[in-house]
Amino acid sequence: MKNIATTRFGNLEIDEAEIIRFPDGIPGFLEEKEFVMIPLGENEPFVFLQSLKEGDLAFLLTNPFLFFKDYEFVLPDEILAMLEIKESTDFATYSILSIPDKNIKNMTANLVAPLIINLNTKQACQVVLEKTVYTTRHRLFQEESAERGR
Repeated sequence: MKNIATTRFGNLEIDEAEIIRFPDGIPGFLEEKEFVMIPLGENEPFVFLQSLKEGDLAFLLTNPFLFFKDYEFVLPDEILAMLEIKESTDFATYSILSIPDKNIKNMTANLVAPLIINLNTKQACQVVLEKTVYTTRHRLFQEESAERGR
């Protein structure tokens, strides 16, 4: 077991088997290599990816396929090999979320750079998709039309 002090969640006792390792770090956070997932709540589509090194660093994530039914991409062979992924059931895909102006209605997902986590080995990386139509700011929730009902 490993103990960590976090800003959001207080002191946590983490089972070593639950540690997700990013051997190359995450772009912009290359020194951050170990994380743990903390669910936002039961039956919630959101989780936090909490750094084990920096207690105040946690990314809000979601499974992008829950919000973007047409989302698709092909993982490069070198990523599949690096993460030892052999089957589509070996891994999970997450998108990092942003909440502009702390307004949840404006929450966006980064679909250009999904996080890929091998569910068996807990090895992970952030893949930057090339030649894609996706952006770093896809809105999770559609704007309600002010014209509705007219």
